[in-house]
Amino acid sequence: MKVLNALLLSCLCLGAASGAQAKVTAEEAAKLGTTLTPIGAEKAGNKDGSIPAWDGGLPQGDMPRGANPFSADKPLYTVTAQNYKTYADKLAEGYKALFQTFPDYKMQVYPTRRSASYPQWLYDATKKNATNVELTDDGYGFKGAAQGYPFPIPKNGTEVMWNHIMRYNTRGYRGFGAAATTDSSGSFVLERAYFELSYVYNNVKTTLDTLKNQNVYVMVKTLSPPNKAGTADLLHVPIDRIAEQTGVWEFNPALGRVRRIGEVGYDNPLFDGLMTHDQIDMFNGPFDRYTVKLIGKKEMLVPYNAYALYSPQYKYKDIIRAGHINQDLARYELHRVWVMEANLKPGFNHRYKKRVFYLDEDSWLVLAQDIYDERDQFWRFSEAHAISFANVPVVVNGVQVHYDLQSRRYVIVNLTNEEQKMVEYDWEKEPSYFTPQELQKFATAGK
Repeated sequence: MKVLNALLLSCLCLGAASGAQAKVTAEEAAKLGTTLTPIGAEKAGNKDGSIPAWDGGLPQGDMPRGANPFSADKPLYTVTAQNYKTYADKLAEGYKALFQTFPDYKMQVYPTRRSASYPQWLYDATKKNATNVELTDDGYGFKGAAQGYPFPIPKNGTEVMWNHIMRYNTRGYRGFGAAATTDSSGSFVLERAYFELSYVYNNVKTTLDTLKNQNVYVMVKTLSPPNKAGTADLLHVPIDRIAEQTGVWEFNPALGRVRRIGEVGYDNPLFDGLMTHDQIDMFNGPFDRYTVKLIGKKEMLVPYNAYALYSPQYKYKDIIRAGHINQDLARYELHRVWVMEANLKPGFNHRYKKRVFYLDEDSWLVLAQDIYDERDQFWRFSEAHAISFANVPVVVNGVQVHYDLQSRRYVIVNLTNEEQKMVEYDWEKEPSYFTPQELQKFATAGK
């Protein structure tokens, strides 16, 4: 079943068991735009200046395909398998495992660029949310917002993760993308797809009355390889997935018709078993099988502003290497991140017993994830190479790498380098477009 093989699905919502929290006070909310950025990050830099103050992010303007606003930057230092222990306090466990597994693995660390920027209306909506929004349904939903980050001043791990799930991705987007599933030698199989997404939440036209618990509508069609080509899927994704189940329809080219199927998620495998359905977008939930714990915030080395991984200058074969991606094309920076831990509840099943998430304070994106197996052994690691598009403006975590350290294989998703056109942001369609009838037309139309 290919329902959630969709590339660039950036807003499938989670649910997380948690008690309702009080809204923040007006005094706390007043920090947004003063000591805090408009979406809740610390505006000031750190003590030694290695993390600068946020000054508004990338100024909005033209950004031709392949442009890199930080191309003149040079690495400050390189972390290697020989010296990584020096930086251990700033590394996710996954990076330590990569250094231990691959002697040639390295992280080139560049000056920190706090490039995240968003439209002013989103900042305004986020500030209103601080005093209006609260969790509902034991944390599986929230009320009081139709736009903006729902919890810019979070009080628990559930609220932190909602910010990741409900982050701004424009009104919607469409385009082509690919995923490469590798073996231990570096050989790979490419799966290419065409997708269309339209958001309800974070659309400026949406009101509290018209939101109706809907988050995003999705259609995606697999184009290659030949044995998968022609399969297409339609998703109606609600915000509160306990109150309302995700609607899923599939077009099967062998049958020549659309059929509704049950919702698939949790640890159902994807891409030759190298990741699970709830790893799409680094994590899409739900959290009902986990106990959520907010660890706090710390300074860590994370992937950031790696424009080379999106550039048409490089082919997929230039990016993909045996064991790990080409680290000459990756870029790492020191940023403050929120650390959130999820542990499997007694009596529940999931392939992943423990997960640790690292979320960027400037965008609420999950940039890294440590994953442990049922024996409490470190198993897998995921990283998202976020960049800012100043011409939109929006921050995306498109290129994601999901490593299996035990098999020494990985899958890299959301590749667009070899596509003729960039993903088109701020594309949208009315909800009436996303129907099973339209799915059949979508699946059989030439792309």
